[in-house]
Amino acid sequence: MRRIGKFEWKIVLALLLTAAAPLLFTAIMVDRLVGESMSVGVNDRVLDALRQSVDLYKEVIETRLRLARTQILALADDEAFLKAVQKGAFDEVREPLRELLQTPAIQRVRLLRKDSVLVEEERKPPPDPAGVKSRSDVFDLPGGERIEAVLVIARSFLEGADSLRELVVTLESFQTNFQPWKLAYYRVFLFIYFWILLMAVVLGYLLARSVTRRVAQLVSATRRATTGDLAVRVPVRGRDEIGSLAESFNRMLDEIQRTRDRIVYLEKVSSWQEIARRLAHEIKNPLTPIQLAMQELHKSYRGEDSSFTAKLDQSLEIVEEEVATLRRMVETFSEFAKLPDVQTIPVELNEFAADFLRKNPQFASRVSLQPLRERLEIRLDPMLMGRVLMNLVNNALDASPGGEPVEIRVGREGEFGVLQVADRGVGLSEEARGRLFQPYFTTKAHGTGLGLAIVKKIVLQHGGEIFARDNPPRGTVFCVRLRAGSTPPANA
Repeated sequence: MRRIGKFEWKIVLALLLTAAAPLLFTAIMVDRLVGESMSVGVNDRVLDALRQSVDLYKEVIETRLRLARTQILALADDEAFLKAVQKGAFDEVREPLRELLQTPAIQRVRLLRKDSVLVEEERKPPPDPAGVKSRSDVFDLPGGERIEAVLVIARSFLEGADSLRELVVTLESFQTNFQPWKLAYYRVFLFIYFWILLMAVVLGYLLARSVTRRVAQLVSATRRATTGDLAVRVPVRGRDEIGSLAESFNRMLDEIQRTRDRIVYLEKVSSWQEIARRLAHEIKNPLTPIQLAMQELHKSYRGEDSSFTAKLDQSLEIVEEEVATLRRMVETFSEFAKLPDVQTIPVELNEFAADFLRKNPQFASRVSLQPLRERLEIRLDPMLMGRVLMNLVNNALDASPGGEPVEIRVGREGEFGVLQVADRGVGLSEEARGRLFQPYFTTKAHGTGLGLAIVKKIVLQHGGEIFARDNPPRGTVFCVRLRAGSTPPANA
């Protein structure tokens, strides 16, 4: 097991102190707050006031019921009311009964004679049965009649009284058992405190090990990179500063590797350009004398041998065709050897692609443009980048038999503008894709293998990159990525 380093010990100690100091302060403050809360919230004055409140609830309930009964008894002794009952003047009886409903505790009142209801009055709307507690009281009148009254008390009022009574009982129990509870609380607190500190130490160790392990990975990767291993990468874990550092480190290595590959490729292309220049010079010089000598030989023959004349005509035709082929190859070599320097200007990428198609109407029937929905300005050399598009589009048309369409797509990937040329041909093998941009490598029967090498050099001189990938369901896409709004590096 690896020894704990000094940096890890520092992190563990810092986390331990960070956890211990607030907990100790909290314990002292909680003890004081609990003591003060008890002295303020749970004392004899508070309990006495709560007991009086319970008694007051009880008195209010009894008073309401007593008031209702008193008013009903007063009506039962009222001579006018009794005379109206005896005469059967129930319209005169109804009004006093309605007045009884003004009392909060009375919900319904009825005048009965034996089992018959003479008059009935009830407060409207009736209350929810679940929300009240009710009882019926009967009061006898001298003539044998009875007054039946339904008395109600709101359950919320009764529940409030019960809750207050339970609170008094709870506080009395709390006051009695406060000291034992306090000691139990301290034991639980110390137990929790111990485990929090232990967890702080363990988490501090794990955190420190995580941090130092990632730092160690960065150090190891840096050492490998200094030895030339630019393929090394650091795993990016988390979104903290170390994760950002690892991500930046990987981006730096990506950029260094791209720069190195660019320099190596440009140096290789420069060497091939020098070879192409010499080949063009060595091949071009004897072509004219060979052609002139053959033409002179053809003219100077005056014989009548038709067979020989036919062979001479055929030989002249072959020599002239092959000389023309060599001249075209010499022109390609010369073009490859004398690529002009990149002269960039700000160009809107959509407009550049559309302008390319306008200047090349021969592509109108088979080549379409898929523009980007936003404006994207790129610094590029319109002439050289037009040459790149021309080469890629011609290759795409050659690879798309049967009049299959070719598409130019304009896109954006982060800080890069992208030009894509997509065909629907048979695609590329893995071997061909690996050697695609090497000078003099070609998949065409009569190609020179310099077109894509020229394309890649132009793209690299713009500070961009080019690669090929599949175009599902079939075909190939060539992607040119150019940094938006940037100035390309100096030409190699």
